[in-house]
Amino acid sequence: MKAKELFGKQVIDANAKVVGKVVDVDLDIEEATITGILVKKGWTKKVTVSPKNVDIIGDKVLLKVTKDKKNKKKKA
Repeated sequence: MKAKELFGKQVIDANAKVVGKVVDVDLDIEEATITGILVKKGWTKKVTVSPKNVDIIGDKVLLKVTKDKKNKKKKA
């Protein structure tokens, strides 16, 4: 899967609650890996979800954790 295919996918937590939509990814160029998935919640709030918290990526991104338990960093 290419990183650009993630953009716009809806993110769902382990309780089947909508977290938001994927708007960007954080990359480690040297290791060629995704280090975080940036999810937009509402109009302005954004959180970064660690790849270790992702369960399955298909039509939607399903998380292993609930909204309140994610490893998240606030973005400006």
